[in-house]
Amino acid sequence: MRRSWSSRDAAMVSLQLLKLLPNDPNATTQFDPNATSDGVRPAPHNRAVTPPRLLSLVLPAYNERDAIVGVLEQARAALDALPLETELIVVDDGSGDGTGDAVAEVAERLSVRLGRNPVNLGYGHSLLRGITAARGDLLGIMDADQTYPADQLPALYEAIAQGADHAIGRRTGKHLRSWWSARHVYRWLCGYVSGEFVPDANSGLRLFKRELVEELSGDLCLGFSFTTSLTLASLLSGYVVVFRDIPYAERAGRSHVRFKDILRTLQYLFQLIAVYNPLKLFLPLVLLLGALAAGTLVYGAAESHGVALLSGVIFTTGTFLLVGVAALSYVVSRTGSRAPRSRLLRSIPVEEPQPAAEAAEVEAS
Repeated sequence: MRRSWSSRDAAMVSLQLLKLLPNDPNATTQFDPNATSDGVRPAPHNRAVTPPRLLSLVLPAYNERDAIVGVLEQARAALDALPLETELIVVDDGSGDGTGDAVAEVAERLSVRLGRNPVNLGYGHSLLRGITAARGDLLGIMDADQTYPADQLPALYEAIAQGADHAIGRRTGKHLRSWWSARHVYRWLCGYVSGEFVPDANSGLRLFKRELVEELSGDLCLGFSFTTSLTLASLLSGYVVVFRDIPYAERAGRSHVRFKDILRTLQYLFQLIAVYNPLKLFLPLVLLLGALAAGTLVYGAAESHGVALLSGVIFTTGTFLLVGVAALSYVVSRTGSRAPRSRLLRSIPVEEPQPAAEAAEVEAS
């Protein structure tokens, strides 16, 4: 006997259909080839590992004319030793000493793509512009001040080939002894933010997958702390980050780091905790306020001190209120109620290396 269609059957079908529809009523449903059988799309860093096809190494340069050619020669030699296609990109960040012209002179010989910022935009901004112009699915960055050894790139590439998403050169050597205590405080702060030991958060020599920087672009700093932001955001987002020891040499020329860059780094660490793990932002305040509450209550009860007891009650109330705010901020961060952070990565016009004959024809025309 054929069973009649009931309201319960209709409800069950509706529930199944709702599971297939997006949460946004204005969105359109599209087939995702990367989705699993239950409709869940895996995170980019959880997909099958595929070997990279092209490595793009980006060097930001600001007033590095005296060092840039030697750095490029070393970088080209290291890239040619790798078992994949490579490209070399320099972003001249509005230099006033002819850095871009020095690069242009050797661009054809060393196969360098050159981009020029019309004004000084900063370290992170220049890197992002160069990364956007890069063609590779594997990206690398290296400073142009002769402090980083390009011959360590194969070791970082080996870490990527073994499954890492982000391989960072951990600086070692006598030139890191200055500001020893400040570096340890900085290392501790990075460890507190990420929840794990971070040997070198702001190293300027590293390789990482392109999907990593595209996913984290909204949380990356445009200034001096770009490397720190890339390191910590990678760790907090669950990417596989490895460190390899590299020698660190003395800088050629004058450092461009200013005291305001340090303040901006502290500001970024605060922002990163607020976005990824707000409980760590509130924890020190809760502990401090809770200790004050306990101390004043004990003192007030022991000495029958009315003001102390009242202060203890106020501190206790403040502690509970702060715990509630912390819990609410955590729920908001986990349920996706905060607006997604994204950044439109803008490309930069790039001068492609040209053979000498073609360059002469362009100048003549």
